[in-house]
Amino acid sequence: MKLVTAADVWYTQQQKTLDEIAEKLGVVAYRPSYHGAERDKNTVLFYLKEDEEHNREVDRQPVRYSRSEAKDRGVNVNSECVYRDHFWSFENSDANGQLDMGWANNGKLNLRSLDWKTKLEGSITFAFARKMQFDYIRSTGGYLEPREADATYNDWNREQLRALKMMHGRLFLGSINFHGDQRKKVVAGKEGIYEELLDQMVYNFGCDFAVPTPDKELEKLIRAWNEDERLSKKLVDVEAMTGRVEQLGGINLIWY
Repeated sequence: MKLVTAADVWYTQQQKTLDEIAEKLGVVAYRPSYHGAERDKNTVLFYLKEDEEHNREVDRQPVRYSRSEAKDRGVNVNSECVYRDHFWSFENSDANGQLDMGWANNGKLNLRSLDWKTKLEGSITFAFARKMQFDYIRSTGGYLEPREADATYNDWNREQLRALKMMHGRLFLGSINFHGDQRKKVVAGKEGIYEELLDQMVYNFGCDFAVPTPDKELEKLIRAWNEDERLSKKLVDVEAMTGRVEQLGGINLIWY
């Protein structure tokens, strides 16, 4: 009789949770043939259902390519012979890339925390929302094509914000451009630039970015930006602000 270890219990709980999240989102949690084999770290790949179905058809083709292989070969490769990529992947690994049941994805997810299931769901949901939004934009013909107040695109923004809050526990919304008396108060340091996301509705154009924690450096950049009244401002200042948002693990938003 095999002795059940703590690692076995962790594995079962984690894999069950991954399947539950996949079912909730309507996607596929796919375990490749090497899952659990020597040197593998319990890899699970997440696909849209239509992409997973496409890949099963590719399996039946006499010649098959990964997307990178098809790209290297040029435009003549039949898409029916090209595997589609997963939108998120899971593995049990610590910050050093070593197998560790207490961590996932190179230490990015702490599976020992009490809220690990929520953070795991948030991570997968965020990747799913970004994938769906990107595919939607591609189907419309690009970022210049969505109509004004495009509900589909903007709702995927809101879904990403919800997922980020699940991932981090808290989330703070912010804007870059302020106007009138509010701008004066922001420049003078009399009014903050952050609003915590609780249960309120985030309306279209309701924020320019979201970060998991208020940041003094980002706040300083935004105050300086609003203090500069020149109509033509420096692109480097925009890049500094958006880059800082990304450094903090946040997201910059475009609304329609």
